[in-house]
Amino acid sequence: MYECLRFPAIPLQGPKSKLWSSARMDFKCCVVSVSNVIPAAPIYLPEGPWTQIPGGVTAAQGFKAAGIYGGLRAKGDKPDLALVTCDVDATSAGSFTTNVVAAAPVLYCKNALNISETARAVLINAGQANAATGDAGYQDVIECVNAVAKLLKMGPEEVLIESTGVIGHRIKKGALLESLPKLVNSLSSSVQGADSAAVAITTTDLVTKSVAVESQVGGKTITIGGMAKGSGMIHPNMATMLGVITTDAVVTSDVWRKMVQVAVNRSFNQITVDGDTSTNDTVVALASGLSGSPRISSLESDEAMQLQACLDAVMQGLAKSIAWDGEGATCLIELLGVAMKLKHQR
Repeated sequence: MYECLRFPAIPLQGPKSKLWSSARMDFKCCVVSVSNVIPAAPIYLPEGPWTQIPGGVTAAQGFKAAGIYGGLRAKGDKPDLALVTCDVDATSAGSFTTNVVAAAPVLYCKNALNISETARAVLINAGQANAATGDAGYQDVIECVNAVAKLLKMGPEEVLIESTGVIGHRIKKGALLESLPKLVNSLSSSVQGADSAAVAITTTDLVTKSVAVESQVGGKTITIGGMAKGSGMIHPNMATMLGVITTDAVVTSDVWRKMVQVAVNRSFNQITVDGDTSTNDTVVALASGLSGSPRISSLESDEAMQLQACLDAVMQGLAKSIAWDGEGATCLIELLGVAMKLKHQR
């Protein structure tokens, strides 16, 4: 378990100071360059048969991303609207808040994933959480999804949505809809596209969280990338956090959805900053299948175990970055315990 604690007596060296036990030495830290709007978080990846590469959510084959300023934030001009797309129907999975008060985007995504095994786009806005907004808030989600689908020439059921920001506030729908053509035209498979999206989803975050790795599955190279946001209201299960994971591995829907939940339990569900859970927690994971790797249809196969380990590593790296960036935190501590491990990793 990873927890951000406040120790004002500890002298800082740089923006954060970290306490490590000897057990932490098998983790490597790498800071990836990002847009100069805000810096990138350090990524603490576990050691394993993978290599960290640039690219975040656009590193895997078939994915594009963009992040722009759309006028949704209450103040400032930091990007606040992001879009991640896939060139093909991507096998989809999701994990969501356990809060009984679930935001409209969470309710929509749950329903969309129940209807379809694939998706091709994820729209994310910062500024308004669109939580506790009733039927009007849900209708806003529908209208935004339909507008994205029309611009991308795909079905509305292929578009998922995540929101973060002030609870009780509906999306600034007018500003969002007006910004969508620019957002779509900004889509890019470049590192810059991924970086801009990682900035756009942040709220109180002091750093962006983005990572990508390459590994071998069945003798073929596959890539997994991801981005996340979160620094406050962080507590199992998940928290005020959003995440998008992309891969070009070939995997069936039932296996992919189980793998994503396992990885979430081993990562995002093991961090805490302030003991508060939220209304909008969402992790969406898309698999394009464009790597040409062996098709994974059984959790018991060697290929599934290889992909699971890589997926775990990416989510753990992002989760630790969220805890590292905890509001008011001065250190990152890893707590090791058998009982905790059994509870949270099943």
